[in-house]
Amino acid sequence: MVPDRTVRFSRRRILASAGAGGVSLGLAACGAPGAQEPAGGVSTKPVTLLWAVRGGGTPEMRDKLLADYKSARPNVTVEQFDASGGIAPSIEKIAAGLAAGLAIDFINGHLASRQLIESIDAVQEIDDLIRRDKFDLNKYNKEALEATGRYEGKLYTLPYAYGGDVAAVAYNKSLFRQAGVPEPSADWSKPWTFDEFRDAMRRTTKADGSQVGLASIGFWVHTFPMQWNARWLTNDYKTITSDSPPLIDAFTKLTDMIFKDRVTGLSPGVSTGSGDNAFLQGKAAVALPCCYASRFARSTKGTGVELGFITFPKGTVSSLDVSPVVMGLAKASKQRNEAWDFMKFTDDKSRLAAAEERIPAVLPDMMPWVKQNFTEFPDSKAEMLVEGMRVAKPLEPLRYHPQWQKMSTDVLEPAWKEVMDQKRTVADMLKGVKPLLQQIVDDHARARKK
Repeated sequence: MVPDRTVRFSRRRILASAGAGGVSLGLAACGAPGAQEPAGGVSTKPVTLLWAVRGGGTPEMRDKLLADYKSARPNVTVEQFDASGGIAPSIEKIAAGLAAGLAIDFINGHLASRQLIESIDAVQEIDDLIRRDKFDLNKYNKEALEATGRYEGKLYTLPYAYGGDVAAVAYNKSLFRQAGVPEPSADWSKPWTFDEFRDAMRRTTKADGSQVGLASIGFWVHTFPMQWNARWLTNDYKTITSDSPPLIDAFTKLTDMIFKDRVTGLSPGVSTGSGDNAFLQGKAAVALPCCYASRFARSTKGTGVELGFITFPKGTVSSLDVSPVVMGLAKASKQRNEAWDFMKFTDDKSRLAAAEERIPAVLPDMMPWVKQNFTEFPDSKAEMLVEGMRVAKPLEPLRYHPQWQKMSTDVLEPAWKEVMDQKRTVADMLKGVKPLLQQIVDDHARARKK
């Protein structure tokens, strides 16, 4: 095992080093790209790279990855800079590190290049490296790559794994049989419909509230709306569309399930609780587990749950609510070719995804991942997750906006609480938040022009 080379700085220490002015996340200028080496050349002299780490997995798993890289490139030492935490705190740590003079070479764990560029201008374009090395981009979900990796037509980051809010749709086969509900589709080309889903949720819910059809609803902002291609923000990131008929209709369907049908763990009068535990305790027929499908499957062992995987119910589309987790070369890197070599190493065989126990973003690596992680569940149809990742739609643009956290904290969560407390209709909420969200979008755009 390689020694722990994580570079740790307190926020106070880094900001002090950066000077009295601190770091402004609204600024987008951290210097030009580092000096570039000859095309294709990787040094044989001792090289030290600095990796800004935001991701899952354990230090031991990352150490194993770095030990493997050290075997391949003995002259290269990779040190780690702690950029853990939520998206906004992580970006603040990176910004402070850069302002303090750290020559970060490699960044991972965020959702989109837009976040890293418009907030702190932290990553550099890699189109020339892709062309030079004939690097295959067809191995990724094309729509996801375009939505998360490209910015103003240029490629800055690559996906290495999948995270997100619904990594699979799981169901308890025995509860469906007991309710006389037909087995749902596991074929993404023929998904079950929303009407079929809603009927199944009613039939697998008990009137006394001791069992529900749906344990949880994923992420309320976009899990269900994306099945109707309903969006909060236009794809050019300029206009809030929360009052659009498709979004209002999608949310009406969702809240009808919660309050009228009372078939979810969030519904009034149910005693199951919400979330995965209700499913694992045999009190919910369907679960929408977040992030780690393999961990969720293992958590069903010994519970008596008869696990199966199915498609998301179709509105106009059927899609898992997942997002690539991306990696890129830091704009501050002075060792571009070396950093790119390390980035390719982590991409090959989905090494970084494996180190974080995440679903690989490299589609050809999906089936080996399924075979490795689901052999104990031969009747679960876990192989359908392979196609699920290939056809998954990109996330709501609002999630990739650099001011997402402010939108969520200041506007969306308080508004949703009013809906859940039944103090406000969902249509009124969606119309009411529009000017507040638009103000944040416009303020960000104006700050970018200064």
